[in-house]
Amino acid sequence: MLPLKNDTIYPFANLGFQLKADDSFQSKEPLIQRQYLQNPWFTPEFCSMSLMSIAEILDIDYLKNRFNSTFDRFPVRTVGLVPDGRTPLSAFADMLCAVLMGFDCVIKQHPDDSVLLPMMIQELETLEPLLRGRMRVVEKLPHCDAVIVNEMEGNTAVWERYLPDTPHLIRPRQGSVAVLTGEESEDDLLQLSKDMVRFFGRARQSVRTIYVPDGYDFVPLLQAIQKQSVSIQQHHQFLNHLEYQKSIRLMSQKYYMDAGTFLLVEQTQEIPPVGVIHYVFYSDMEEVKKQLEHSFLDIYLVESKKDITKDGVELGAAFQSAGYLDETCTFLKNLAGL
Repeated sequence: MLPLKNDTIYPFANLGFQLKADDSFQSKEPLIQRQYLQNPWFTPEFCSMSLMSIAEILDIDYLKNRFNSTFDRFPVRTVGLVPDGRTPLSAFADMLCAVLMGFDCVIKQHPDDSVLLPMMIQELETLEPLLRGRMRVVEKLPHCDAVIVNEMEGNTAVWERYLPDTPHLIRPRQGSVAVLTGEESEDDLLQLSKDMVRFFGRARQSVRTIYVPDGYDFVPLLQAIQKQSVSIQQHHQFLNHLEYQKSIRLMSQKYYMDAGTFLLVEQTQEIPPVGVIHYVFYSDMEEVKKQLEHSFLDIYLVESKKDITKDGVELGAAFQSAGYLDETCTFLKNLAGL
């Protein structure tokens, strides 16, 4: 089979148009509800949010600019994808890059995210029959020419041993970081809080640690988190996690701040559990920059109004970043020798 070159862009772009159409979303409501019943973490709101985020990526001009090469200089290879199941359609961005660069894709089905991705693949195959067989969802990953793993449980070393001779990209279990100065406006904090609350803080992009100056006034931030948490306040599974984290800290008599749906805990190590946001005090911004540089492998993005890192983003912009696409495209280009 030969790569489909740039022609492959059009079915993806057409899928983007379909996703933006109101009648298309109405037709997907039964599948969204089915996905929610299968995995309560994927609420209808968050499923719709993921679909709309994908629709924004599938803009024809954006795709042409990013995937302008024909990629017909190498034989088709197969890339295996292992999603983490933390957010709906978490494998889609990697699949998009791989197919538009001429690779076939085999996606290991995640039990928590097994409804929407097959639906998207089916729609792409309907739009372009030549895509049939290029994207497959399987229960067990076969031998592949390369593997991309979105690691979830801290098993990076296990994957390294499992794939000693296979080119691979293993993304560690990450989260985003925000660096605050105390000069943020109410709107700044509301935007930041969106990236804390979205997907219950379980996504790789979610802000899970904040750096704040000594003497920081947390009240405006706590209020912002409460305002952005309305949609998750009645989610039983999330609230059970939250109550569990509260009980641990009450029994150990450890101090925390309660934002209603999240606990703010002072901690400099480890990725916080669901329902918890870590905060770190600082007195020197240069020291913060050094700390972030040393722990960069465990950080997806840094949000701030200040220019903290080269690839930093504005507050509230973690889920708008194309970081995944950049990383995947670079990996696949290196694999292809381009």
